[in-house]
Amino acid sequence: MPIPKTPARPRDATSRVGAAGLQRRKRELVRDEIARVAWDLFGSQGYEATTVDEIARAAGVSRRTFFRYFSSKEDVVVGTSDALAEAILAAFARRPRREPPLVAIQRAIRPVVVSRLAEAGQARAVIRLLRESRTLRRAMLERHARMEERLAALLARRLGTDPRRDPTPALLAFVTRAFVDTAFNVWFDQSPRDPGAMVDDLFRRLRAAVGRRASLAWPEA
Repeated sequence: MPIPKTPARPRDATSRVGAAGLQRRKRELVRDEIARVAWDLFGSQGYEATTVDEIARAAGVSRRTFFRYFSSKEDVVVGTSDALAEAILAAFARRPRREPPLVAIQRAIRPVVVSRLAEAGQARAVIRLLRESRTLRRAMLERHARMEERLAALLARRLGTDPRRDPTPALLAFVTRAFVDTAFNVWFDQSPRDPGAMVDDLFRRLRAAVGRRASLAWPEA
């Protein structure tokens, strides 16, 4: 019996798909160029001194076009945390259910942090700007809060608990966020040769600190 041929895609449909792909790529190129120019200006004259108008003018676009791609100049910087959050959440969701929560968190975080720190130039620029600008730090905290909420939901499902009654998922999500912040700051300040070993060492320190506290037999409140 002859194998039926797959119907050829109509030429106009193919054209539409190709045009959509070109438009998407064009948008990505424009966004990347605006971000590149913004980072150059932040580096040369400081974050606070740089305006949206300056960024748009240097990128060769209008102010209106800038706001099609970024909600604010803060978004250029703190938007980098969105990709990091998505990577951490996806990595954690892939961890086997049999793993204890802290083990799953460590094994999810480690490769993501190592990957981001491989882009050393951008990582250092982000940390430097966050340390210089209180406005940026507040904006970054908002992004972190969103990640914490989503991670807490994943942890609640893993633990089979109701987050409205059990604060454990929220606590673990907060610890995860604080750990990631600490890892980036330690890397910035100490320049370790092996970021993966640095992450492992920080988790060892966390477990040791918790273990010591647990053995102190605190009095009941």
